[in-house]
Amino acid sequence: LIGVAVACATAQAQLMSLHVLKFHLSGKSVSSAVQRPESQRRELAAMSDQIEALGLEGQLGEGPMVKFATYLRAYIKRNRRVRYMLFDFSFVQGTNPSACALLAKLDKTLEDSLIRAVYSNVQADMASRLMSFGVDSQKIFKGDDTIRSFQHALKHCEDMVLSSADCIDWPAVLADPPEQRELKVSEELIPTYIARLAEGLQCTMDQAGALAKAGQWACMGRGATLVRQGMCTTKLHIGVPGYSEIIERIDVGESCGPSHEVAIDRSIVFCAPECALYGEPARTTFSISSQCESILLIISKDAIEELAARDLDLFRKMTATAAKLILRRGDALSQALELHKGGGWRGATFDRRTAEAAASLFSDDQALGTITSPAASRAAQPAPPKNSSKPKLTRQSSVVEWAAQWLEQRRTAALERISSGRVS
Repeated sequence: LIGVAVACATAQAQLMSLHVLKFHLSGKSVSSAVQRPESQRRELAAMSDQIEALGLEGQLGEGPMVKFATYLRAYIKRNRRVRYMLFDFSFVQGTNPSACALLAKLDKTLEDSLIRAVYSNVQADMASRLMSFGVDSQKIFKGDDTIRSFQHALKHCEDMVLSSADCIDWPAVLADPPEQRELKVSEELIPTYIARLAEGLQCTMDQAGALAKAGQWACMGRGATLVRQGMCTTKLHIGVPGYSEIIERIDVGESCGPSHEVAIDRSIVFCAPECALYGEPARTTFSISSQCESILLIISKDAIEELAARDLDLFRKMTATAAKLILRRGDALSQALELHKGGGWRGATFDRRTAEAAASLFSDDQALGTITSPAASRAAQPAPPKNSSKPKLTRQSSVVEWAAQWLEQRRTAALERISSGRVS
């Protein structure tokens, strides 16, 4: 019994000393799936370093949260640009009241530093604890749908950046979007739809008019499914910019949980273009948003082929638009994959901006000493792979060491590429 008690106490002590940071990324490498106008995309790109997303994992107890809070307090002293921090709890296995109390204190610390915190994938019991400790309920996005919760929280951060000013109406920004008015297909509105299509496809009004004559207009109800993953449809659904809101989801074969949300499109969107243009089965599922009804132009595969024979320039613009949408889909899936890869014995995932700010804490010996994990430093290092010149990212004794090795790994790889280029 004494041996069992000692083993349990040792395991608990090691668990309490582990880091809970899974990823720490800036707005330069993580963004919401909402397709925005070009002007807003440029503005977000210029101010993307004001947003940072941090994912936590494992069991949140008092020990890990003290370590995490110390790291974050030291970090925000080095990074004065950040204004919005998103904390994601989709990989957290459990919490206790002490951890929630420390998180509420950290929330107040961030507010004092003029940083707005939001929380995604928060379970109901954790949400009630946070609110009992004084965290504003409008900051909390509950975890009914893992991807949707994170994306909605990230979208709100981006909206706050776009509407940033000396004084922001936080409740108005965080409120649910108003329901859009019902749209109906009518002869009076068709010229407007054609003009929007011409703008989205970057073609002439005559070309957009020819495209409209080749298909038929439709008003689809909220939540209607247009194309299911795996189907091979012969019709292309085109969402009219400004008059449609279409959600793209993908089922990646997980044993449980909802399908992953890839994008929410309000601009020009081709639903499963790989079907009508290339004869391939749909890779994702497209459906109308629950927020509003949507206006679509539906064109058959035969009509597209006839249109290509008559106007090759218009067909090229259609295929170019389809290719861009498929590339965006790949970017969104890559981003989701990177968020899921981080953490554990692999170490936290960073991008260059957050890694440089975190690694700079090496110069602060006092801060480094307080956020070092003794248990992690004794962990066995994985053996490097044979016949491989790539440096392997192994677990370090602290978050700042993970960040430093992240930078060193990429510097080494860059030098190797330069050297190989000179030799060739």
